[in-house]
Parts: sequence; C-alpha cells; structure tokens
Amino acid sequence: MEQAFSLNVPAGWTVRGGLFRMGYSDERAMIDMKSPDGAINIRLGDVAIPSYAVPTPTHAHEGEIYDLGLQAHMVVARYRTGPEFAVLYSHSRVASVCHNPQPGDANLDFAVPDVVPLDASVKQSSSGEISYRCVSDAGPRTVVVYAKTAAYGNLWEVHTLVSIVAAPERLDQARAIALESVKSMHLNPQWIEYQKRMDAEGLEYQRARQQQRRREIAQQVQQFEAKMQAMQQQVNAFERHQQASAQQFQQFDNVINGVTPTVDPLTGEARDVWTGPKANYWKNGLGTVVNSNDQPGPGWRQLQVPQN
Repeated sequence: MEQAFSLNVPAGWTVRGGLFRMGYSDERAMIDMKSPDGAINIRLGDVAIPSYAVPTPTHAHEGEIYDLGLQAHMVVARYRTGPEFAVLYSHSRVASVCHNPQPGDANLDFAVPDVVPLDASVKQSSSGEISYRCVSDAGPRTVVVYAKTAAYGNLWEVHTLVSIVAAPERLDQARAIALESVKSMHLNPQWIEYQKRMDAEGLEYQRARQQQRRREIAQQVQQFEAKMQAMQQQVNAFERHQQASAQQFQQFDNVINGVTPTVDPLTGEARDVWTGPKANYWKNGLGTVVNSNDQPGPGWRQLQVPQN
C-alpha cells in the first residue's frame, strides 16, 4: 500500500502481510511466513499489537482504549519488559493451535537486531525471549518468541517482535530464516519522509480535534477515514487466513486462569479466549476481543459463551 519496506523471504513459502495503517501515527508492520509443508510458521511484528499508554487518573484501567481519533488508537497498560511481553504474547499467539506446553530450550539465545534504531527519547527498554514445546494437530511444535519493548515517558511500544512455531527438528532452520529476513529488511527513504509528514499532520489534526474545530478539517478527515476503512478491511481479510487469532493485550494477564470457549454469532466461528474477570466478551471488526461487562463502543458485537 505505501511501499514502506522490502525484505527477503523464502522462495516457495506462503507470505502475507505488509504495513497496515490505523492512523496518522499508528502504522503497524507484520509479515507472516509459512513453509510449504506447514512445519514452520514465522511472524515478524503483529498488526494486532498497538502502542500503549500507561495508566493515569483519567485512564486508570488496563485494557481501556485510549482513543486519539485518526491519530492513533492505543491501549492502557502498565509497561511490560521484553521478557514479560514475550511470555504473555506467546500464549496468545498459539492458544488455539498449541496445547500441553512443556519447558523448551533452557539455553535459548535468540537475539534479534533492531531494524529501526531506538529513538533518543526512549526512557527504558529491554528485550527477552521464551521457548517451549507443545502439541498441535500437526504434531509436536516448538514455540519461540523474542520481544523488545521501549518506553517513552507515558507511552510505550513493542519495538521488535518475532515469533516462531516450528517442528522441533526444523527449529534451527526457522531461526536462521527469521534472522535473515529481519537483517534484510530495508525501509524506503521516501516512506520515512512520508511518515514524518503524516506525524506532523497527525499533530495538527489532534490540536484541531482537542479544540473542537473538526469542521476546519472535515474534508481531510473524511478522506482519511475512507482510507482507514479500506485498510481495516485488508486487516480483516488477513486475519481470517491466520490459524492463531490475535488477542487483546488486556487479557494477557489472565493466561494462568485458562480460556473460555466462545462463538461469534455473526460468522459462527468458534474461538477460545482467555478468561477475564468481567461477564462478557466483545469482538470488533479487526478480530480484537475485549472482556467487559458492557459494550466497549460502536462496532463491537458480543460473543456467545456456550452453556454446559
């Protein structure tokens, strides 16, 4: 869509993804690669992972949507270190296809280089990885996740995220391919300049939005909303092809409490979600699931929980 980057991928593999724009300053990259025999699945980034805002008196609850309109959509969550995020994300990433997890390689050393250097404004960052074995319908699998998080004052993000699900005997090959793809990634200089302009426009939009002067930018907003709707439709189509459904970040802390089976009343799709403290589960058009007593907002539909 934006010719943002290029990278090397294995010939003959099924490769999907790209850059998905959710707002002026909310761009998310994801590349999902699967080997022809299905024994290896590598994912770089994840379109379901937003940026995060640490809790404040006005936005105190983890999992709450921090809505900046067309500039960005964030989620309220306390800062997680790289090792913490790797553990939490790994469970959500493979929850629907991976069962009976067991300890993996205790000597795992899977350091992934940064495609984009950390900004000088970063106040805190850390990286870490997790590896464990599990059982899938296709046989034994080893799961590896590397995550690097970075905090910018009251905001933080997952700077680098690489995940692998592979047959144990193919793990070395999978790691080598993942590292080769990351190292080969090249950002288009023209796109970098384009993103700088988008960030500037986003700030201008946010000022007008905060001052309740949206009429002055109504035409620009209308055009941009149309672009966002088209991009979200692409995200929906992409997610329907994935075996592992993305989970909303606020549910990560409920991993130890198990999962709850649900059914989407619109599509009939069965889906296991992490059990949360609230009574209901809601899903939006992006496939994001939120645990809440009440409907989070327009566009969210309630998932049905089958009765025993």
